[in-house]
Amino acid sequence: MATHMSIRLAWHNEGWNGHICQKPCENSYCIGQHSYPGDLIASTRDIEYETVHAGEPCSANPCAVACGLSVNAFGKDTIRVRVDPPDFWKKSDADAIKLDLPPSTVCTWCYEQMYNKEVELHGTGQKYDYDKRKAGAEKFFAQFEPGKSLVFYYAGYSNPFCENEENNYVIAGISRVKDIGPLYYYDNTSPEVQKKYSGGFVWQRPVTSTYPDKGFCIPYWKYIDNEEIIERILLKPLNRSPFKYGSREVDNDDAIEVVNQLIAVVGVLIEIGDDTEDWNVRKEWLNSILNELWTARGPYPGFPSVLESLSLHDLISSYTILTTDTAMKDFKQTVREFLEGKKDEVYGIEFSKPVLKKIRREYQLMGTETADFLFDALSRFDLTAD
Repeated sequence: MATHMSIRLAWHNEGWNGHICQKPCENSYCIGQHSYPGDLIASTRDIEYETVHAGEPCSANPCAVACGLSVNAFGKDTIRVRVDPPDFWKKSDADAIKLDLPPSTVCTWCYEQMYNKEVELHGTGQKYDYDKRKAGAEKFFAQFEPGKSLVFYYAGYSNPFCENEENNYVIAGISRVKDIGPLYYYDNTSPEVQKKYSGGFVWQRPVTSTYPDKGFCIPYWKYIDNEEIIERILLKPLNRSPFKYGSREVDNDDAIEVVNQLIAVVGVLIEIGDDTEDWNVRKEWLNSILNELWTARGPYPGFPSVLESLSLHDLISSYTILTTDTAMKDFKQTVREFLEGKKDEVYGIEFSKPVLKKIRREYQLMGTETADFLFDALSRFDLTAD
């Protein structure tokens, strides 16, 4: 069952098309505090240069555009971007690295993994363990499968639709992951940096999507002055949780919710005759994705967590490899019968007598009403054991 990903973009006035904005001075959102990544664009943007080269492809302006990490999400050319070492490093610590980003490629990072308690150091004079930070990042990106995982692009609060004290995340578009680039390191890093910062790795990872073959960008730029249409195509995720910290996991339930919203948006674009994309083709693709997500989700996406909460960890892998609804329902029923003492094994998996006695005792103490709720209701939601 594939895990999907969200990627935050800095706002772009023409749909992240790999070009400098047509009117750079009118895009004040990319320099907002909720842009990506942080205040990088605000601190490095050359507005005079962008004004002179307004509308030009970034491929013709290598390393010259501050929003290069985001701008090529739906671009058709390869662009070059420059990533500078952190400000708190000395100039002699490392040199900037230059990355070539293929069409439909942006850079992202998993900031949540950089600041959790597991990576903190105590009593060493250094706040974070960079080996653990790097391992956390590698683990995060390893869970996404090219050709299977979807990617949902979004803008943080720094976007044109955060007005009247209303903060909105905005879905910019969708595609499927085609490739995830390697972990990069800054050039000419000093031995001190390599030792202290786990080789001096770069907090950016290129992600290439399957666009334009699959996926699309919502054409907000075409209707930004048409309030009636904007209200109908503006997509605000109902659950904001997956759309934080730069990039985060998106489970099948949240993906289903957003895809349903996207289908409604595409329906409006078909209705008004928008010609940005062949929206009938895109709608057909979205419906196939929806079917795919429901199939992958299965009838009991929370059942592995039910097994975990019942200390039946040895059964989880046997359940997760099942591929049909019937098999999943039979497995769930067999586990219930096992806990009730009607069977002594589940699909050939046995437990020692002391463990079996403990598990069944705890199940009995749970009571029928709670057990029914656990098996028949909570198992249907993609919840964690906690």
